[in-house]
Amino acid sequence: MIRPAMPDSTRLNGETQPRQLPSPNGGQSSSAPRPRLGQWGRPIPDPGLAVCTRDLSKWYRHPWTGRVFRGVESLDLEVRRGEVMGYLGPNGAGKTTTLKVLTGLHRASRGQAWILGEPVERCASRRRLGFLPEQPYFYDYLNGREYLELAGRLSGLTGSEAHRRSQHWLARAGLGERPLLRLRKYSKGMLQRLGLAAALIHEPELLILDEPMSGLDPFGRRDVRDLILEQRARGVTVLFSSHILPDVEMLCDRVAILLDGTLTRVATVGELVHDSRQRIEIRCGGLDEHDLPDRFRTVLERREHPHETVLGLCDESRLPEVLGWLLSAGASVRAVTPQRATLEELFLATAESWEGTRQRRSA
Repeated sequence: MIRPAMPDSTRLNGETQPRQLPSPNGGQSSSAPRPRLGQWGRPIPDPGLAVCTRDLSKWYRHPWTGRVFRGVESLDLEVRRGEVMGYLGPNGAGKTTTLKVLTGLHRASRGQAWILGEPVERCASRRRLGFLPEQPYFYDYLNGREYLELAGRLSGLTGSEAHRRSQHWLARAGLGERPLLRLRKYSKGMLQRLGLAAALIHEPELLILDEPMSGLDPFGRRDVRDLILEQRARGVTVLFSSHILPDVEMLCDRVAILLDGTLTRVATVGELVHDSRQRIEIRCGGLDEHDLPDRFRTVLERREHPHETVLGLCDESRLPEVLGWLLSAGASVRAVTPQRATLEELFLATAESWEGTRQRRSA
């Protein structure tokens, strides 16, 4: 584990302040609007936001070389109360770093963050928060019911209430048939379900999940999706990171894309799809011996399937021309279907565009 060579915070006027490490890219701040100021000039975030960050940055200093590595840089992220937001990015983009700063496990190098109106430096910001880390730790000598009772008591529940809710959430997470099974005998998927139940046992207002679908089979993923939708129906705010983009597309009101520690875009899935170019899929037979004319080579993509040919057309204005050529070539057109881009395709396109921009800047 890389540890900073110096503390990430100092004391100023009796309050903890983040230490200003040098930014890897010069410390350029974002121009997003700032929260209004309250008593003694302290910022007050918008009360309609469950999560708010301003110029949030986290850097790590190598203990031997002194080199500074960027975790996340000048992050201005807003999550509205009651929405489900997907937090997307490749490995090493800074997603887990962001979530750890929000939950108080890391201290920011620069900037500010609020959870349900409370600064993340205060313990009060975590009282109404449920959190599932990417790699949760379990006391494997406990059984499932004991672990959930412990989680409930640590979250402020009484003993009787923690016992009652532990039984409910064991059943709700699909673990109720063997409540006395020791955790050392749980599979990875069972532990993931148990961790989610522990995050929900105290009925939080905000749920932060780091890769909640990790290690789950299709049935487990379906159950977790149902739990997230159930929480949204209750008015709970959900912020979760994931690499399983079909689940993100199914669940999220909005998505935020993080690349190389920088927030590149926040939009609804519908907005992302609307901005993309629509493709048209043409399925036909009897085209085996015909090559694509030169005039179509830049707009048509050909794939051979058993018993048919599939053509992908990226310019819908050329559809009548393509269909005319197919009919004149003696092909039988079986289907013409508009295809919208998937979230996975849009994410990959965004990542490739960002990587190309970064390379041009560094050249």
